[in-house]
Amino acid sequence: MSKNSINHSTPLVTRFICLLLAGSMGFTGCVTGRSQYAWHDLGWQQYPGMAKGSQILESWGKEPEGPDVIDPLIAPGFLVNLHCLTDSKLNGDYRVSFDGDLQLPYDITVNTTGLSVSQLQHKLEDLYRPYFKTASEIEVRVKERHYWVDVRGLVDKPGRFLVEPEASLDLVIGLAGGTSKDSPPLYVRIQKGQKVFIVDLNQYYQRGEDHPQILGWIGGEVLFFQREIAAASGEKTPSSQYRLPIYMLGEVRKPGEYTVPPGSDFVDTLVQAGGFTEKADLDDIEIVRRAGGVKRVYDFSWSEFQRAPSPLQGDVILVHADNTTKFERHTLLVATIISALAAVVTSTVLVLAYNKGRF
Repeated sequence: MSKNSINHSTPLVTRFICLLLAGSMGFTGCVTGRSQYAWHDLGWQQYPGMAKGSQILESWGKEPEGPDVIDPLIAPGFLVNLHCLTDSKLNGDYRVSFDGDLQLPYDITVNTTGLSVSQLQHKLEDLYRPYFKTASEIEVRVKERHYWVDVRGLVDKPGRFLVEPEASLDLVIGLAGGTSKDSPPLYVRIQKGQKVFIVDLNQYYQRGEDHPQILGWIGGEVLFFQREIAAASGEKTPSSQYRLPIYMLGEVRKPGEYTVPPGSDFVDTLVQAGGFTEKADLDDIEIVRRAGGVKRVYDFSWSEFQRAPSPLQGDVILVHADNTTKFERHTLLVATIISALAAVVTSTVLVLAYNKGRF
């Protein structure tokens, strides 16, 4: 009788433990999302912020417009003066931002990209019409024609600077505090939108002012001083090779294109991109890569970044945003608590069973 009761009670204890473990693991499995650490094929798409391939140009920029141009195009960096008889609050000087935006009174923001002075004037009159009882004319004129350029890479003081229309590359380098002494750059990559221009600094200094490579600034250019060429075309020169950049996009502080030395890992690229933002989902990071003519994506988590493949030229690293809802977060928390309680109960049952001599 005693022996039979022992044989009967043992499977009951075991069954109870299995039910607890299965329930806890099954519940957490429902809320922990997709599987990780596996390549799978992906239909290619153009991510926002990723530049398409473009031809390397012989020169950059355009000849500055003369003072006799009646209706010039607005460019990033221009200082625009507004004058309105109806509302003096609009009167004043306003600088066009690097992205082409113009911040104006009454929380009005206008993107001036592609607009001439007259077109901007008509647009402002339409935007401000609801603020006036009668039709009012807003006079717009360009007070100062300077251009924003964003200087990055191997310079002492990277940042955004206002330059004259015909400012030389030497002057831009001077505004950025000069090039790095420890690792002097060999190239400058100039980009605006899809337009890319590579400057070989040795050739630039050898040619001199007799063969200017920069005709005039457009406004909104990004200049990246670097040791190697990173261009979208893959074109080669006798002395060097163009290297595709690594695209760091999504929830990083400085999304863009970066070059890293061969053998670098994911952390090296992340450091250049300024780290994660507060919205980053550290469990949802992708590396998109072309391999053998096929585009593939590799999913991984920051906690296991050592297992991720090293970035290669042309890779797109995309850090997704954390879109978890409050309900999902609460569900995950409850699941975690249930798992912890199940482990405690399991341990307690095992101890009791052992103390009663059932194991």
